Order: sequence, then C-alpha cells, then structure tokens
Amino acid sequence: VTDKGKEAMADEDLRPPPPDQERSSEVSFVDYDDSAPPPAYVPPSLKLAWEFYYSNLPKRIKVQKGDGPSLGYNGMLQVGGGVGAQQSSKGTGYRLARPGETEDRVSGNKAEPYSLFGAPKELDEFGIGISLYFRQCLLLFVVVGICACVNLRTLSINSKFNPAETDFTLLGSVLNATRADLTYDNQGQSDIITCAILAVFVFSLKFFEEKNIKDIDLAQQTPQDYTIKVTNLPKHNAMNPDDYFEFFKRWGDIVSVTVASDNGRLLKKMTENRELDEAIEAMAVSNVALEAAGKPVLKQSDLTPVQRSRQAYGLNVTMEYLQEKRNANLQEVEKLTKPNYYPKVVYVVFNSEHDQRKCIRDCATGFLEEAFNMQCFSMNDNSTMNGQVLKVEEPVEPSEVIYENFHLNFFDYWWGIIKSYAITGAMLLVSFFVLKELSVSVDEAGQATSGSGYAAAMFVSLLNGGLPFALKKLTLAMEVHIDEGDVQTSILRKLMIARCLNTAVLMYIVTNFTAQFGEANLTQVQAILIADCFTTPVIRILNIYEHVMHYVVAPTKTTQSQMNVLFQGAYWNLAERYTDMIKTLFVGLFYSTIIPSSLFITSLAMLVTYVVDRYCLLRMWSRPPMYDEELAVASRKMMMVCVWVHIIMARIFFSNWPYKEEVCEPNCNLFWCNEVSEPERCMWTDDQKEVINLYTWVGIMIFVFGFFILIGKTFWNVVTRLFCASIDEVGKASAVEFRNLTGVSLYVPNIRRDSFVNPVFACDVSQVPQHYLPCRRHNLDGTPLDPQSLSLCSEHDMPFADASQRPIYFGNVKYYERQTVLQSSQPPPGVHHHQVAQHQQVQVQMTQVPQRMPMQAPMQVPQRMPMQAPQRMPMQ
Repeated sequence: VTDKGKEAMADEDLRPPPPDQERSSEVSFVDYDDSAPPPAYVPPSLKLAWEFYYSNLPKRIKVQKGDGPSLGYNGMLQVGGGVGAQQSSKGTGYRLARPGETEDRVSGNKAEPYSLFGAPKELDEFGIGISLYFRQCLLLFVVVGICACVNLRTLSINSKFNPAETDFTLLGSVLNATRADLTYDNQGQSDIITCAILAVFVFSLKFFEEKNIKDIDLAQQTPQDYTIKVTNLPKHNAMNPDDYFEFFKRWGDIVSVTVASDNGRLLKKMTENRELDEAIEAMAVSNVALEAAGKPVLKQSDLTPVQRSRQAYGLNVTMEYLQEKRNANLQEVEKLTKPNYYPKVVYVVFNSEHDQRKCIRDCATGFLEEAFNMQCFSMNDNSTMNGQVLKVEEPVEPSEVIYENFHLNFFDYWWGIIKSYAITGAMLLVSFFVLKELSVSVDEAGQATSGSGYAAAMFVSLLNGGLPFALKKLTLAMEVHIDEGDVQTSILRKLMIARCLNTAVLMYIVTNFTAQFGEANLTQVQAILIADCFTTPVIRILNIYEHVMHYVVAPTKTTQSQMNVLFQGAYWNLAERYTDMIKTLFVGLFYSTIIPSSLFITSLAMLVTYVVDRYCLLRMWSRPPMYDEELAVASRKMMMVCVWVHIIMARIFFSNWPYKEEVCEPNCNLFWCNEVSEPERCMWTDDQKEVINLYTWVGIMIFVFGFFILIGKTFWNVVTRLFCASIDEVGKASAVEFRNLTGVSLYVPNIRRDSFVNPVFACDVSQVPQHYLPCRRHNLDGTPLDPQSLSLCSEHDMPFADASQRPIYFGNVKYYERQTVLQSSQPPPGVHHHQVAQHQQVQVQMTQVPQRMPMQAPMQVPQRMPMQAPQRMPMQ
C-alpha cells in the first residue's frame, strides 16, 4: 500500500461525530407551519436525474491480485495472498463498483463501464447467482443446438409429407402425417438420441455447476466468505457484541460483530414514518410552488366525505392528512418500544477466510443438539455459550438479508406459503378456462370452427409477461422470508409451475384431440416459441415502462429526490429470468416431437436471451443483490423435469399418431399407454409399438434415477442433518484478508425501500467506518453524507425516548481494530500450544518487515517443518 493509499485509508476511517452531537441530515424533514416563511422553490432537474441514473449503472474497478506467496496460519505457505492483495490470483483483476463510486478509496483506480462484448467471466463480479444464469444460457444454446442438428434428418423426412403450400415455419412438422409415416428410423431414432443427449446433460449439469461455483467463489472475495451466522442464541444478556467477540476471538482476528434483534414490527412502522417524512417534504415544496403561482393549496377542510375516503388509496392527499397519519404511526411506534427485544441472529466477520472455515467446522452441531440444547453427538463444547448450544453456519451476502422479518416464526412462514400457492392455483384455473375459449376447436370434417391460434398465443404471451409482477406482489404480500434469495426462489417455483403449465400443458389439454396435428394448433405453438425468441426480448430492450417514467412521470415530481427514485434503473428479478429460460426450454422440448424445428428456435432463443439480458444488466436494469447459487440449483432440477416431460409427451404423441379419430385415443398415463384394439384400424403398427415400448422403459428409468437423486438425496440430507451439520466448503480458502478489501459492506441491519436512494439503518452506526456501510458516500447534491442521518435510532424517529434508551430497541454492530492473533490464553480447538507460539513468532517477524521486497531473484522458500497431526483434547 502506497503512502497515498494509507492517507486515504486514514481519512476513510475517520468516525462520524458521536450520536449526542447534532448532524446535518440527508433528508430534510419539513414540518408544515403556516407562520414560517416559505422557502424558495427550486424545481428538480432532469439533467441531475440522468447524472444520478448513470452513476447507478454497473461499473468495475481494477484491484490488486494476489500473485505471490504469503505466510498464513501457523506460518504455512499460501498462494494467492500477499501484502495489500484484494483478490486471489484466480480473479478477474476487477471488482464491481458500488453505486455512485467513482474510484477506489485506496488505489485511486477509476471506475470504468463494463463492455457489452466482454467475456462471460466478467459477470462473475456480480455474484454466483447472476453469473451462473448467463453461463447456463450459453450452455443451453450449445446443447439444444446440437439436439436440433440431430433432428435435421427428421425435418427432411417430415417435409416430404407436408402440403406444398405449408408455411415455412411449419416445414418438417407432422402436418398432414399418416399412421404409415411413423417409423423408428424416421422419427424415433433422432428423438431417442436427443433424449440421451439431454439426459446426459442434465445429470452432468451438477458437476458443471459445482466447478463454476468454485471458480466464481475463488475469483471474487465477498463478505460472505469471511462471515459466520450464529442463531439459536441465549436470550438473556446477549445483545452486547463484545460478548460474542470474546467467545469467537480464539479462532482469529475479528473485524466486526453484528447483533440483529427480533424487532421487525417496530422497524417496519418506523420505516413507514420515514416514507411519510419524504411525502411531507414533497408536499411542502409542492404547496410553496402552488402559492408562488397563485394557485390554491388543497386543505383537509375543503374535502368532501367521498374525497376523504379516497385518501387511503393515495388520492386527494393533503398536508394535514399526512401529518395525522405520521402522528398516529408515531403513537404505534411508542407502543412497540419495549426493552425485551431478544437477539435473533449474530454475524461475526473474520479477517481471514481460513479462520471463518475453521470456526464453522469446530462449532458444527446437529439439529437435535440445537433443538434440545444438548451435546450428545458432536461431543465438544466449542459451540456452547452461556449454556446454550449455538448454530454456526455461513450466511448469505449482506445485500440479501431482510432484517425486518427476523421477528417471524416457522408457522408464519408456512401459512404464507400455503396462501400464496392457493392463489397461484386459482390463477391457473382461470387461465385454463380462458385458454379453452381462445384455443382452436374443429368440426367433424377437421375444419377450425372457433378460436384462433394467434389469439391463444397472444394471451399466453401477455399472461407470461404479467405473471412475474403479479407473483412478486403476491409473494411479498403473503409470504415472509429472511433473505432475498429465499424470496427469489419462492417466486421461481411459482413462476415455473404457472408458466410451464400455462404455456404447454394447458394448451395441450384444451385443444381438441383431432386438432393436435392440425395446422392451426401447430401454428399457435410455433407462434409462442417465436414470441419467446424475438418478441419478449424486444419488449425488454425497448423498456417502454421506464421511458414513460423518465419522460412523462418524472417532470411532474416536485423534488429532486422524488425524481431520482424514478432513475434507479428498471425493475427486474433473477427468478423471472431463470423461469423465462426454463419455460422456453420446457415448451420447446414439449412439442419437439411434432415440431422438430422448435429445437432450433429454442437454441436461438437462449443466445438472444444472453445478449439482450447482458445489455440490460449493464445498461438498463437496477442494481441487483449478490445472489447465491440457490436459483441455479432449482433451475437445474427443473431441467430434469423438462427432459422427463419430453419423454412422456413423445410417447403420448407417438401412441396417438396421427390424431385423426377420437375413438382411436389410447389410455395414457405418466408411465405407459394402453393400445386400443377396436376398431382394428386404430391398432399400432410394428414401428409404432417399437417406439412406444422404448419410450416407456426410458421414461421409467429416468423417473427412478431422478427420483433417487432428488427425493432420496433430500431424505438422506434431512436424516443426517438431525445428528450433524452440513458443511459445504467451496474450493480452498483464499489468503486475501478482509481488511484489504474495498467496496464491501459489513452486516449492518438496514431496511431498503423503492422510494429510498439509500437504506435506513436499524441501529446506531456512529462507530462503524463509512466505507463499510451499504450506502453512498455523498448526498444527492454532492456534499458528504452523514451515515447517522440514515439511522432510525435518532431523536426525530423516537422523540419519546432519550438518547440512553434508544439503543435498547435496536440491534447493534461494532467494528474492531486489528487484534493480535490468538489473544486468548486458550488456543482454538485442535491447535497445540507449541503451534500457537510458532504462529505468534511468525507474526512478529512479519510485522518487522517494513515493506515488500522486490523479487529480483527467485525467492527461497523455507522448508515446511514436519508437524504431528493435531489431536483433539480429551473432555474434562
């Protein structure tokens, strides 16, 4: 680190003034007072709003990679660290800049925009979840493209019995097929090879994911890699971070300790007051502008009873109404303040990734130990604090945590899930009846009598476009989750079920038997696939809603902060993007037996999705949290279902071939089909029997194998979790220290809202360095931001409590300066005293080195001394 960098770090470590001193707040809380002189009205600027928009776009900053050897724990030689290293040698050499960050606080490296044509590896800087999504898109483009090429022969053969006037998009389909046209060599062989390729792909995808997760995790250092999450806490006298610091410091240097309490109801009500404060400020500014223009200001006394009833829906809002509502909320806040809020979760951030992993291993416990507070299986007291068995595990990223839901319990969670899925099922039922009216019906002559293929396809596309927004609102309103990853996974499951059933299964069910191979039905299926490939991405990239917000709604705002909220980027969620990808794959495979060209469209759709979504991520969308791999794992399991459903539908299509007479419809279920023996013309041909029997056995084997993997493994994990913890370490621990990282945040209790540029903090942050807080460093006008102004632990938010009482209603976060390694007289479990002494001696030698020597000659690495394996100390 250069002298300039040290000075910058020293400036950044300056603490804000103590909480009892006055601070200038970023948000001006305006109290309406008729006697006060009106301030001069300054209209908001679209130019400033666009500057704010571009400052929010993702940018990357070059960081120092660890490319040399360094001494780690016990003096062991490690690769990938080094003095001042911010990233391991496996990294990209860049990190994702925080919103509004223009340069690195230590190195001074400038933030630069991402290239639209960069390598997929650059997206690793957005986190595992987003990077895996883009990698899966590219992988599906290649795999489905290979399957499409395998079906070229089938396309050529099918086109021979297609009518001469067949539309180009339906060439090679089953249009005008007869029972004699179906043979194993012509149709069955290509599809069986396709099934084999897809089966191998989905069952090997797990290894692809694990390798990529390992590569991404090693490439980027995030707070999650250094942090432990502690639950099952002792309730009494456990809100002090120092208690946990003293307990966990034996494992290594601790950077911070965060204690989050179960005060969710209080936090939600106080955050609602902050939103009302901004509304009051905007109303005051608007009233000043109206008075300056000589226009009347709306008063509560001027409203009729009907107009007052509309105020609950945001209409006819007056200053008096907002103030009355805020005062009522403040009274509820006072009722919710009580001194017996208990600690719910503790986050301990270590300086070393090795210390974090060792702590998790040493403190591993089973569910029975945690539930009944006993130590009958792990046989160690490492995880026992004040007589309580702690649960220690790796957390999610700080940006994923939803602190205001920490007060909810197990029953609240499942009751919300039940309600949410019930409403989703009702929506699908309504969709079924609408599709039944819009879909194609035929008369006895096979002519379409009602419905339109394009009308049904349009309804499906519109419904699929509206489902993400509707299910997001449903999930947030009905369900309770404690991290954003769980929210996205819940949306993902409902979206997958709704979109796949709505787009393919319901379309098949509502279509008449004799219309399945008809031109109208094949056209509507192809139209859905083409819409997924081209129409939906074009709508995404046009970004019509955001343009309306920027050019129509934004000029109507009265304050700059209100206008800037509309320029934070287009809303999106990762669950929607995963389900779009899976839904396209599901529909393409569902109908690929009768429309082989759907595989080409599906493959192309994956490539178009990658290109469009990469552009939107880097130039249009709002900043996403750092998601983990949970969504990618769920989508992989759904891909297995897609392949199995393809095998089922191929067997059903082949057994009903060519869908001419309803009397010939066989009885089919998920595993086999029964042949119709009467009339004789309905009996299967020898080739038809061969294909159907083959698909029957392949489908059963895929089901058994998939059931064993999905259900059997889940059951095994549940049983083993009763007695021991599941420790999932990804790759080797990095030697990069947390204190060297820039652009990262600690686990600070906060609440995010769409109407806030910065989150509000649910604790006192006066003792935390500003560069570790998840907020901007400057106000909207460019002046330095006082982070404590964002804290709910203030006189403005709690005027009824004095300064000494307010902290007891909130969580607590404390930052610790670098400590001498292993300050405790007792070494960590499994480490001998002579090893501690050796490690402390190495640390002393390292501190005496003034600077890193240039490696002009090959460095001679001292030989590692043989050491006996550490033995566990016997229990007293």
